[in-house]
Amino acid sequence: EENTQPFSNSIGLPSIEPGADISCIVKMDSRIGLDYIVENREYISKLGTALDTSNAVVKKQVFELLSALCAYNADGYARAIETLEFYKNLKNERYRFKIVINELEKASNVEYQVALLAFINCVIISASNLQDRIRVRNEFIGLKVLPLLNNLRKVAQSVGDIIVQLDVFDEQRECDEAQSLQGPSGINLNSHLDVFYAILRQVADTPQEVPFLSILQHLLRIDPKEAISDVIWDTTEKLVHRATLLESHEDSVRILRSPSVQKFSCPHCRGEATSPSRKNAASLSTSASSQLHNGPLSPIASPPPPPPPL
Repeated sequence: EENTQPFSNSIGLPSIEPGADISCIVKMDSRIGLDYIVENREYISKLGTALDTSNAVVKKQVFELLSALCAYNADGYARAIETLEFYKNLKNERYRFKIVINELEKASNVEYQVALLAFINCVIISASNLQDRIRVRNEFIGLKVLPLLNNLRKVAQSVGDIIVQLDVFDEQRECDEAQSLQGPSGINLNSHLDVFYAILRQVADTPQEVPFLSILQHLLRIDPKEAISDVIWDTTEKLVHRATLLESHEDSVRILRSPSVQKFSCPHCRGEATSPSRKNAASLSTSASSQLHNGPLSPIASPPPPPPPL
């Protein structure tokens, strides 16, 4: 018989009552429980394992607790994320927020739906800065959360708590997007195509068009069907961001640690690719680079289209 007692009671923490305000939870008796979780990382495995159940009552309690951790402090936020990472590894999942989307898709209980929506908002809003908020939100968007939210808004028009959470998501997204649109005039920084063509216009007919095309060719080799592609994209984003902050050649040397021996030094570019798409892209890369050195890029009016946005 499945346990229907509040999850937090079963592990020695003050219970989180349905509909309780997170800020009140943080300020009252549960502060002791939250401090305990923050100070004891081994508790992550207990929370992550507790999510591996068919008992919606238990999962609801866990997500309410994770929301409270996100809002508590930076260390609490880290523990909440680590809990989802633990569950992801436990179930051999590819994405850490996939469980949230899966639960929201099949949840029929209104209180559980509210708890899941509140967690999505908490984990986004409690991120440390604008860039992190956008990154976390985009993780959910990549997992197709927007159609789910739109459907909930249609079917739950009379459920005030759900509408409140949906409004919070939309308002916070609009606010963050407005802050992020600080690029050159006329460029929508949230549009893949606008940004791509803006960069192309900047480097066309300059020496920088050669490395720009090379960068695109390398990115084209990333196979989205391979699990390692997530690591590649995340690493690429961090390295490119660090590169844009360079102020001297010495800074560049520190990032690049060891210089490349030759132009294409990775094994994939030598015909040892692990997937057909990388092999094909490697051939394309070599051919296109040769053409580029023998002539200029195509006119700006008809640039080659980038890969479709994810």
